[in-house]
Amino acid sequence: MTRCLSDDALERVEAELASVAERAHLAGCAACAARHRQIRGELALITGVLRDTPEPGTRPAPARRMRWMPATVGLAAVAAAALLIWVEVAVWRAVTPVPPTMQAQEVAAILADVSAALFSVSGDPPATTTPAAIAPAVIAEDAPLSLEVMARELDQALTGGSP
Repeated sequence: MTRCLSDDALERVEAELASVAERAHLAGCAACAARHRQIRGELALITGVLRDTPEPGTRPAPARRMRWMPATVGLAAVAAAALLIWVEVAVWRAVTPVPPTMQAQEVAAILADVSAALFSVSGDPPATTTPAAIAPAVIAEDAPLSLEVMARELDQALTGGSP
């Protein structure tokens, strides 16, 4: 008795790739014929399932969410605005002349004019605002102070004269 066919040899017979000797052995051996029928039944079952079962539905791959995109765009916009402001300020400073600083005498004169205009009773500034002209107005300390007298005292204090 010859040896029975291996599983690989039976698969070659089913695929019609077996040699003449392997086919002759299968025709004469009942054990190999039974194993061949079993393999053929299993392959028929697999073929039926593959033929009758519908293909699974494919769903598109989920798109990659770009949650960081809005934050990146916002950050880039803020950075661009900050850069634009910085450049504008730098250019503005470069083309704007720096005004000269005022002298103390000029500041005192401006403040005296403002004080005289603000505290005048008639609406017109007094004709003279020198300390010599103001001194006769303040004769007695217990006399009631008028707005003009208070304005002159303030003016003297601001301009450096003695009240």
